[in-house]
Amino acid sequence: MKKIVFLGILSWFAIGSLRAQETIYLANGNRSAGKLIGAEGEKVKIAVLRNGQPAYYSLRRENVLLAFTDDGRYLIINSLDTDPAKAQQEIDAFQKGTAVHPAYDLLVKATPPTVLPGTIRYESDDVVNYQSPGGAAVSINKRELAIIFYRDGRHQLLKSPAEVVSALNSTRAELTRLATPAPVVATPPTTTAKKMVKPPVKGVKVAKKVPAKTPLPASSPTPEPTPATPAPSTATEAKAMTIAKPKLSDTQYQQYRSSALSRVDEFVAYLNVIANKELEDDEKDKAIDQATRLFMSEATIDVSSANRPGVRKYKIRDYLTRLKMLPYSSTTIEWTEIQYVSELKQAADGNYYGLITGQQTFTGYAENGKDVLYTDVTEKSVQVKLEAYRNSKNGNTQLKWAVLLGNIGLVVK
Repeated sequence: MKKIVFLGILSWFAIGSLRAQETIYLANGNRSAGKLIGAEGEKVKIAVLRNGQPAYYSLRRENVLLAFTDDGRYLIINSLDTDPAKAQQEIDAFQKGTAVHPAYDLLVKATPPTVLPGTIRYESDDVVNYQSPGGAAVSINKRELAIIFYRDGRHQLLKSPAEVVSALNSTRAELTRLATPAPVVATPPTTTAKKMVKPPVKGVKVAKKVPAKTPLPASSPTPEPTPATPAPSTATEAKAMTIAKPKLSDTQYQQYRSSALSRVDEFVAYLNVIANKELEDDEKDKAIDQATRLFMSEATIDVSSANRPGVRKYKIRDYLTRLKMLPYSSTTIEWTEIQYVSELKQAADGNYYGLITGQQTFTGYAENGKDVLYTDVTEKSVQVKLEAYRNSKNGNTQLKWAVLLGNIGLVVK
């Protein structure tokens, strides 16, 4: 009888311990709620709850990659000591450690591995807008990120667990510096990301007091203006300038192709800021200025309405100013299915041009924020231009490319 009671108490403690489960990521991409129990040789022991009772599994180390606690601490499994006693100490330290919430959300880029600290203001399935420690509004496409650490302890993997492990190993020192709980490891890796950390992007400061769900403007580096090219002094020079056309390498092509898609995401984020009635006018005016700089100077946008026949054409700034004045209590503007219908191709002037389409859903709400006063769905096309220019710095001249958006039209099927 005493033995039965004793086993019952042990089972009760085991179940109680499993209530505080960890999130465990496997090499095949699966994730599971469970708890690390120990490691011995090539095996890792995990406990999970099955029908209210603990079940124990022994998996090969290479099949278990990461474990996260609810407060944001993480453990890289392949860093555990091969000695069972030392491995158990490392697991205990991981599970009993004290949460240290960072001052910022931390976005970890996949390539090159870099930690971007900031306060996330807006997040969609495709893009994250955040305010940098210096106050700049910055946007990044989620395709560039490996993982996000949120200040409240949550995390989000955006690459495969194996890719995330690689990024975490490379940025361990920077994550520690930014007060993220450091992973429990026995031997620090030789590669750190200190030399690869990029400085905060310079931009316009935004107001500190912003509603939690309000998307902030996505501020990528403003394309640098194309400097005027001096007139050639001889006919030979003129001929050389006419013939020579800078070309993108395959790697550059893919980078700028992705950048153009990000520019569209950025524009949509600005639209939601400009139409947000909870923001001050000066914040909206800043967003209008920043959104306008994404476009070629003479770019226009076609607008239609279910309540009014025909298509109207506006200059970009005029359209954004009208958007700011819409009478709805609140609005949402979403773009989905953003893709190229005409890939970037080099034209006779040496610049690259392409065409991107996306489906826009516009919804305007009444005072209660629930009743829909107006909604429509339209397919839009956006012209894209890569414009070459030369930048001189410290006596060195470099060829660069500005990514600019052009006319936005309506796709009629």
